[in-house]
Amino acid sequence: MHDLLVRVLKREEGRRPDPYLDSEGFWTIGYGHLIDRRKGGLLPAWIPPSFPLTDIEIEELLREDIRNFEDGLRAALVWWPTLDAVRQVVLVAMAFQMGVAGVLGFHKMLAAVAEQRWQNAGFEMLESKWARQTRGRSHRMSRAMISGAAEAFDL
Repeated sequence: MHDLLVRVLKREEGRRPDPYLDSEGFWTIGYGHLIDRRKGGLLPAWIPPSFPLTDIEIEELLREDIRNFEDGLRAALVWWPTLDAVRQVVLVAMAFQMGVAGVLGFHKMLAAVAEQRWQNAGFEMLESKWARQTRGRSHRMSRAMISGAAEAFDL
């Protein structure tokens, strides 16, 4: 899963060594790492607050974010380990955009995933503000959820 997840996130998030405002107006850096304190974001203590970030800092920040989101989903969803790699990638990619708490707000989608009703899960993903705001990305994620195929990410 890890290589696929990294490829998906790099494609969807884009790489920015300097702080930028995301689509919601929050300060972000690297591959979509939230640093805006208004939203609980920050840089880890091991990264000095100077910009641009180095390639090493950006890559390590991505690895740390992946670990944190995977750990959060694993702790919140008892059935997480039963998912195939593609569907785990979908949920982590969603968490990258809206946090684990945001993903947990997709109650109908998560119920469908837990019951392996992939078509319903994909449909529920698209019935959201997230899908309206990130049309291309949400459709790729929905297709991957339905099919379980890495090709759905259009890498």
